[in-house]
This record gives sequence, C-alpha cells and structure tokens, in this order.
Amino acid sequence: MIDVTRPGCHTAYGRTVFFNDTLRDLIVTRTVTDPEASNFGVISATKANQDILSWEHPAIDWFKTQIMDAVSTLTSAVLGDAASEVTQGVIAEAWTVVYAEGGSLRPHTHHDSAWSGVYYVESGDAGGTGDAGYLQLLDPRPAAVARESSEGVFRVEPTPGRMVSFPGWLPHSVQATLTGGGRRICIAWNVAYDKDWTAMK
Repeated sequence: MIDVTRPGCHTAYGRTVFFNDTLRDLIVTRTVTDPEASNFGVISATKANQDILSWEHPAIDWFKTQIMDAVSTLTSAVLGDAASEVTQGVIAEAWTVVYAEGGSLRPHTHHDSAWSGVYYVESGDAGGTGDAGYLQLLDPRPAAVARESSEGVFRVEPTPGRMVSFPGWLPHSVQATLTGGGRRICIAWNVAYDKDWTAMK
C-alpha cells in the first residue's frame, strides 16, 4: 500500500486543492444526472460516473496523471530494477462514490485488476471518534491474527487530496460515517495491464 499524499510540497499541494474543488463540483453535478447511478455494494452511498476518465476537463487529465504516478511507484516498489521491463500499457477505469451520513462499503476485492486505489475529494467529519469513514485494508491471510503476525486491519483516514493505492486482490472495506458527519466523496480506480510483456516472450 502507498499513500500518494504530498502535502510537503507547497506547489503540488496547492494544485491538489485547486483540482480537488473542481473535481468535487464536477462529481456532484454529474452524479445527479447519471442514469446508471446505483448503491450496489454500499449502504447510504451512490456509485456513479463510471465514465469519469473520459470526461474532457483539465482536472480529469490531472487525476489520470496521479493514477499513473501511483502505478509507477507501486510497480517500482515491487519489481525494483525489473520494473523497466514492464513495457505494456495499462487499462484504467474509475468511478465515484458519494457517501451520505452513515454510508459504508462491505469488504470486497477488485480481483480482476493489478492495482486499485481511492482518491479522497471530500471527507466529511469523522467527529474525532474512532475510525468512522476510514478505509480498512484487511490482512488476507486466514491465520494472520491468530499468530499475531498483524492486527488484521490497516486503517486509513479519509483526507481530501489523499490517494491510497494497493494491490487489487487486497480485501478492503469502508467503515460507516457518523450521523451528522456530512457528505464524503471519493474516486475509486482500477488498473490492469495488457497481455504483452516483453520479458515473457
């Protein structure tokens, strides 16, 4: 898992805030008119805008760059010098989720993707209580907790401008937001590779 938040760089952070506000307005407007919007797999939340990567807007171009940066970082972290041998293109998809008060998402995986991630546009208010609204990354090993090799869950606070990336096979869920905690907006994404890998020819 990597956290691609870079608030330490003032220029990069300023651009993130600018594009974040623009993304929020785009998502709120288009979610209302999306005929395919649904609450599949979520409670008190709306999954929509599955064509978001095709929108023609500078904020979307910026967001696609953030996905590619995350994928490059993950690939290098896993493969090291061999990452340069991965020359095939990537296939990306993304969608938005707008959580209302009490909204949550059940444990699941994105088993058909190499990498997955979530970008937080608006976080609502966790109220300083526990892990309300947090992303939960679950240890997939059945005996991990029994053997005390991990706590079983890694929690990530939803913070506007934060992108978190992880392998698609990693189980994850979203804790329910608090009543009165306000709206929370994120963009989830998947990346897969095409089938041409020069190192395997």
